[in-house]
Amino acid sequence: MRLHTHKQSAFTIVEQTKPAAELDLVVPFTTPELTRAALDVANRMGAGLDAALRLVKVQVVPFPLELNQSPACIDFLKKQLQQFESKLPASGEIRLARDFLAGLEGALDADSIVILATRRRPWRTSTERLAASLHRVGHKVVMVSRETGTTHA
Repeated sequence: MRLHTHKQSAFTIVEQTKPAAELDLVVPFTTPELTRAALDVANRMGAGLDAALRLVKVQVVPFPLELNQSPACIDFLKKQLQQFESKLPASGEIRLARDFLAGLEGALDADSIVILATRRRPWRTSTERLAASLHRVGHKVVMVSRETGTTHA
């Protein structure tokens, strides 16, 4: 996966050329294991369809750093994204933002489908709270339970 860098509004974006497709599947990078589980589901969902997958890494930049100063090396973030494979046409994006949710929302189109994986816990996980926040503002979200492999819309 070869990545290109350019600036867009308040975010620094590093992305591979976005494939044109009817179905835009977005997998936010969380942990390697959960991201892999979400990618597996995305590949199954998009199989046989005109679908493209976008793997989005939101890097939160705390104050007092400038928004374009990632606290993590950009090359390291690129390597994190490049370790994943997809059967669908795929692109990777690195977005620098002050807030994870705002950074992720900036990557989404109106018709994007966000696929998140989580572990089942007796309490509500941060990934489940993220999914609820995205759903509340009108985005389509698919939740994947890592232990059972079940999906929840």
